[in-house]
Amino acid sequence: MADIEKRLNKAGFIKAATWDTEADCSAAGCGITPLNAGAIKANYPVKEVDEIYGAFETDIERANFNALDFALDFQYQWDGLENIFMAMWFGTSPAPANLFVVDATNNKIDFNEGGAELTGTVASASYTGATLATAIAAALNGAPGKALTYTCTYDTSTEKFTIGAGATFSILWNTGTHKAVDISTMCGYSDAADDASAASYVSDTASIGAAWQHTMTMADSTTGIFGTYAVEKLSKIHVVPSLKVMKFALSQADGMIKLNASCRGTKLINDSAVVTSMSSLTYPAIRNRAKFLQAVFRMNDQTGAALDSTYVIKPKSFTLEPDRKMDSEHAAGSATIVEPRENGKPSVKLTMEFPRIDAVNELYFADWIAKTEKKLDLTITGPVIAGTHAYLLKYELPRLTIEDVEYADSNIIPAKIVMRSVVADSAPTGMTVTNPLTGTLINTRSTSLLA
Repeated sequence: MADIEKRLNKAGFIKAATWDTEADCSAAGCGITPLNAGAIKANYPVKEVDEIYGAFETDIERANFNALDFALDFQYQWDGLENIFMAMWFGTSPAPANLFVVDATNNKIDFNEGGAELTGTVASASYTGATLATAIAAALNGAPGKALTYTCTYDTSTEKFTIGAGATFSILWNTGTHKAVDISTMCGYSDAADDASAASYVSDTASIGAAWQHTMTMADSTTGIFGTYAVEKLSKIHVVPSLKVMKFALSQADGMIKLNASCRGTKLINDSAVVTSMSSLTYPAIRNRAKFLQAVFRMNDQTGAALDSTYVIKPKSFTLEPDRKMDSEHAAGSATIVEPRENGKPSVKLTMEFPRIDAVNELYFADWIAKTEKKLDLTITGPVIAGTHAYLLKYELPRLTIEDVEYADSNIIPAKIVMRSVVADSAPTGMTVTNPLTGTLINTRSTSLLA
């Protein structure tokens, strides 16, 4: 078994802080599972030395490393570190919103205002911290017999709630009638004792839901966002000290969602003093891979109604290709490229192929001629994490222009459409975004994808 294992490529990745200086990507939690982990070729070209005499070459030299361009292929999984590659392309990924599920097992709040016990009931639903705070305030203010006006806020940095009123009140976390089904544990309040005789109460500990929502919005630049990649090669570890994501492509292959990340790195080494062993590397559970059958595409005119089931389209294949044009420049004092910067506007291209021409996709030709713009969202929904929260990857494209349509000559006439997503003047009906591409990911990671 050991001999077989040595033929497998253990790979690790971590976001780094200093360009061309490797970070330790061999620690627990850094494992990634590309299908082509070791497909990196060193690019350190030789320079011929001009001879002034003789019939044979007398010497060759090496100077600068060329930019190291390579691509990693993934069968996309919801909790995999391949999500970081997507976030690196976007250039933004703030702290995720914690998602909470309220149902009959945790929806009560017993309290009093100096007299009899009162009870608020939080509406059963799935919430972010902010929307749950609003629901808690509504439950308290809707409790029969209450006199005070209640507020509730959620602090995304501390992940704590603050429940307050304009005067002294008590929350009966310990002695309340509904202690067994109150909301205390989910909101970080200890039920070892009541919160008594104050005007406001802050959660005792961070409130943790089971699912987390990450939002990825296109930044103008990804300067300062890069990482270190390493792969085990028998007794050696090959390391790319720094890489940036220039492009990623989301598509389907053999019924599975595939992610391809095109990277530009500094160099390839096998003598790193930082990444010396892969024995501590751990991986997310290899499960819950996204499938094409879980994908739903919805598209209509950019000025049309909000997207709903009426506008579902069913391509047989697709490729979503966000691309940043980056340079690869050398500067004095270093044999490797300086951190690449954008030297052109980023682009977002979407290609969809349909199994046969039909009443819907035959109209794309007329849309192309008329320059009719579209809007589209793509949602891939996986297994349930908790309550009604499921794994989810959603992309919104608020303004698409059709670049090309094709109806090929074959036994069954297929349809193909190529589109470019651009900035919308304003958010179209049913959307709140104007950037060419916005991504939403729900998984179990509680920290920023770019932390």
